[in-house]
Amino acid sequence: MNYPYDFFIKWFPGELNHGTGFYNAILAEMPTAGKLLDLGCGDNTLLASYRYPAREVWGTDFSAHPDLQHPEWFRPLSADGAIPFADNTFDIVTSFMVMEHVSDPARFFSEISRVLKPGGVYVAQSIHGLHYVTWIRRLFDLVPHRWVQRLLKNLYGRDEHDTFPTRYLVNSKRTVASVAQAAKLDWVSWQTYASEGYFIFSPTLFRFAVLLDWSLEKIHAGLGRIYFMVVLRKPALPSEAAGDLIQTEAA
Repeated sequence: MNYPYDFFIKWFPGELNHGTGFYNAILAEMPTAGKLLDLGCGDNTLLASYRYPAREVWGTDFSAHPDLQHPEWFRPLSADGAIPFADNTFDIVTSFMVMEHVSDPARFFSEISRVLKPGGVYVAQSIHGLHYVTWIRRLFDLVPHRWVQRLLKNLYGRDEHDTFPTRYLVNSKRTVASVAQAAKLDWVSWQTYASEGYFIFSPTLFRFAVLLDWSLEKIHAGLGRIYFMVVLRKPALPSEAAGDLIQTEAA
């Protein structure tokens, strides 16, 4: 099917792709040597290209994906959502299209804060809970999940094991800020992105959605942007405490 990308660019000139924005944010914080975690990693390939001898790249999810890659760099999440790594392990934790599925935001963010090193960052990309597409998606969750999996397989070719129930409990700037503050994570940045990829199966719907999002943007900035990316930072330790931590890790 012909993707009418030129039509999108006509109405949203210069719009950065949400995936590109996500990777740019990671690269801006990338340590030369250190550890990264892809939380909700799926097949464990999203960050694999960043792995080399001085930089560990791990993935974690509730279960191993049927097409899991690099299994030696994968650990399963506990059933209660506990991340299977020690405190202060990672320089960067990321999640891509994960936050819309989170059922316990407080637990989710507290675990991220726990495994981040002082000064480490969390980079997340997800779908905005106030966008009209999310309300359409909520209607789908009123029917058996296997029906939704079958529909999305037909529309997008997405395998059933890659479609999960949605929650949208922490998918707005206000909710993210509130839960992040409770988890003692500092706000770094928030960016939103327009995209009509959800309607790629129909060029007519695609063009209609572009015009609708453009119109919503004229009413209020952000209403027509479906994706968001947030960057949060775990506060760095005071110099005296940092010295104690280094001595403890060296012991």
